[in-house]
Amino acid sequence: MLSHLRIYDVTHTMSSRLPVYPGDPGFSRDVLKSLEWGDPYTLSALHLSAHAGTHIDAPSHFIRGGRSVHEIPIERLIMIVDLIDTGIVVDYGDLSHLDPLADGVIFRTGSLMGRISESAARACVDLKLKLIGTDALSVDSSEDGAVHRTLLSNDILILEGLSLEGVPAGMHTLLWMPLKIEDAEASPVRAILAPAEWHQWIR
Repeated sequence: MLSHLRIYDVTHTMSSRLPVYPGDPGFSRDVLKSLEWGDPYTLSALHLSAHAGTHIDAPSHFIRGGRSVHEIPIERLIMIVDLIDTGIVVDYGDLSHLDPLADGVIFRTGSLMGRISESAARACVDLKLKLIGTDALSVDSSEDGAVHRTLLSNDILILEGLSLEGVPAGMHTLLWMPLKIEDAEASPVRAILAPAEWHQWIR
């Protein structure tokens, strides 16, 4: 087995300190009952955007009639990805060394305000990738959504807000689990990167 190999949790912890895209509501957790208060159990309510923290964008985020989160096939939740270090702006040339065995790509821009250029997005379409991931809050630099539309109209899922510090570049098995929310355009996820060899064990 491969249990001795390193697994990386690439999910940001949800808290009131969580950075959010400008204009989006922040995350909060309201405690309604608590064992510390003498209640028989603890109960809380969560308030957040569907795009809070580490999250997936489904095609319906920008594409009318596009697939929603609850319609994403479960086989798309496990795939081989190539983690690539880039500058703040991901450009076409950053894909020149993409491993041909990768189902998707994760761009480490090193900035919450990183973005993907339209030429890089078109290259991802040409490469027939299934998923694009980034450590940035959004793949677009503005609300016009050009990069979102290019990717999502070609059924390329977008995983934003990844926590990639300390993860080595190269091939990994990505496992990501969204909430199964009916008709949602996005959902927070728990995402991990495991050794690429894991894919043959869990496929």
